[in-house]
Amino acid sequence: MRLEATVIYGRYRNWASCLWSKAGSGLNKKWEGRVQLSKQLKQRPHVLYIMADQFHAECFGVAGRQVRTPHLDQLAGEGVLFEKAYCNNPVCAPSRASFITGQYPHTHGILGNDIHELNDRNEHTLSAVFRRTGYQTALIGKSHMVGAWDREGFEHLRYCDLCDCDRNDPLQNHYFKYLHDLGIANLYDLGTLKPEHPGSRVRAFESPIPEQHSLETWTGDETIAFLKNRDERRPFFAHMSFQRPHEPYTVPFDSGLLYDPDAIELPDSVSDLFASKFAGKPEIMRQLADTWGGIPYIPENEADLRRQLAFYYSLITRIDEQIGRVIDYLKQTGAYDNTIIIFTSDHGDFAGDHGIINKNIGIYESIHRIPFLLKYPGGPAGRKMAGIMESVDLFPTLCELCEVAAPAQIEGRSLMPVIEQGLPGKPFTACEWSFPKYSSTVNAIRTDRYRLVYYGQGEGELYDHASDPDELHNRFADSDYVAVRLQLLEQLFDHINRYRVKSSSTLSKAVSYRSRNTMTRLLHTGQRNWDEIKHLYR
Repeated sequence: MRLEATVIYGRYRNWASCLWSKAGSGLNKKWEGRVQLSKQLKQRPHVLYIMADQFHAECFGVAGRQVRTPHLDQLAGEGVLFEKAYCNNPVCAPSRASFITGQYPHTHGILGNDIHELNDRNEHTLSAVFRRTGYQTALIGKSHMVGAWDREGFEHLRYCDLCDCDRNDPLQNHYFKYLHDLGIANLYDLGTLKPEHPGSRVRAFESPIPEQHSLETWTGDETIAFLKNRDERRPFFAHMSFQRPHEPYTVPFDSGLLYDPDAIELPDSVSDLFASKFAGKPEIMRQLADTWGGIPYIPENEADLRRQLAFYYSLITRIDEQIGRVIDYLKQTGAYDNTIIIFTSDHGDFAGDHGIINKNIGIYESIHRIPFLLKYPGGPAGRKMAGIMESVDLFPTLCELCEVAAPAQIEGRSLMPVIEQGLPGKPFTACEWSFPKYSSTVNAIRTDRYRLVYYGQGEGELYDHASDPDELHNRFADSDYVAVRLQLLEQLFDHINRYRVKSSSTLSKAVSYRSRNTMTRLLHTGQRNWDEIKHLYR
């Protein structure tokens, strides 16, 4: 790469020298400045920023679960695995806002999920900053972000989730349009499903969409297409964002399950549901113990839980396959060694912990903790970091690696001193959540030893990971933990005591209601299929 840049520079410098006598030194210096900029851009590292949705932190091979993820395992072997990485919000859009702004939810103000059409320009997002610095930016897959932020930050957009398009025109969504053009839009099954559908109430099912047209394959195809057609004069910043393993948990009918449900090993913490019925948990958790289905998914029995996990694991392995395809392409084209690769998730999934599947109840380790892999040119290989880091730290880390000036608004800190100088991780991380099931915003704090979750009105949970890593025994009201509880509450309140809300669960609910009869909403959450509503399309 450096030799190529030198040759190009040499050729144009000779040409510029010929022009010296005709046009004077000004033209020569101007041209040399442009060539120097071109040389600098060609030497800067590329960025492949991979995100999955609702990916449990231990659900890949090197992290502990029995999931086959050879490409993620190889990536961990060539880079750094952060074993205590945490998101700053346990649901999609607010968490993604923290990643792309480097700010905590109480600063960026995004606490609701329905934000695509939010009128909020932001020139300081990760993608916008990199685009202005010369990177060719692309987002392929699920954004679930403010649409104006995407349009400002990404030159190339290919959406897959119906939350990322005009509420009156689902055909603006690239994946849905892809299915429509194939004549199979009626098979779209990624939204809320009809009661008679085998996947209703968030049950796992086989999709009638064949593997070659599945969401995972499409995401891999579109990412490779961008890389093939990119502007090779500039470094790329590609955000490859998988919509799953977020529910619904499906597999293509023609490839089927990749795991035998009977062979699935259940985590020890399933006893929290099946034996203890969430004893010691808040009342809202105990009420769930005698229900099944829905969000979160409370399985009927352990066999049902194994079946759900077989689908969840199958999705993860298929995502890993698509990541492998993209990595192989980078290696074939010679770009791999000069590419920073990140793999992470917006938040976790219970994935069987506590006997539950899915999310949207409490802020437990299963939901708060996320996978985080980082491979960069010249970086360490096969290193595991035990210190706490959080999603707001991604932005400043990439800025340092790519020599991009970080905006002053960023609240995260670069991970490079932790990796290369051995500095400790953060003393704690916080998670902030606005959810209608609770009367107030729910907040959590996680230190190396403790997790405290506060629901308001004096109700909460406190777990001591030194003796209870599965978070089974709630110590919130334990007299032996009074001092610990008060100290953690003080730390938490000092962290989140100033909110600037642009989107909350209440505001999102209002937006959803106003747009309830739009075509995109009917397809996404209204239990309608394309054949039933396509006559409305204009």
